[in-house]
Amino acid sequence: MPETAVWILVAAAVYVLGVAIYFVFYWPWSRSQRALRRLRREGVPVRSMRRSEERVLHLIEFPAGAPVLLLEGACAEFVIRSVNAPARHVQTLAGVPVKYPAGLQHAVRAGSNTAEVVLGREYAMIVRLNGAKLTQ
Repeated sequence: MPETAVWILVAAAVYVLGVAIYFVFYWPWSRSQRALRRLRREGVPVRSMRRSEERVLHLIEFPAGAPVLLLEGACAEFVIRSVNAPARHVQTLAGVPVKYPAGLQHAVRAGSNTAEVVLGREYAMIVRLNGAKLTQ
């Protein structure tokens, strides 16, 4: 009987360790990806991306005419660490992973931010942030 109790304790410890690893390393990324999917599914486009914005982004993933969605909330950042790769910093706005093009990071405010974004596969690209435009 004591041997069975030891195995139960070991199994419980392994389970708790697995849950802890999940919450520390995977949960923030998982949550941000769910927020991106929810925005893709429920977001309402406010306009289409302009050609001038497309030229600035220089990305095939975001063609001119792509729907631009409104995103409001607080900015945050978390780090994904891996044994095989360098640490990856992920910035989020309202829980959605975002990328800031050069020239728009200065417009981030502490607290609530309002952005117009174009959705990509793994993140949303900001084209307007708190009134600051990607193109002038």
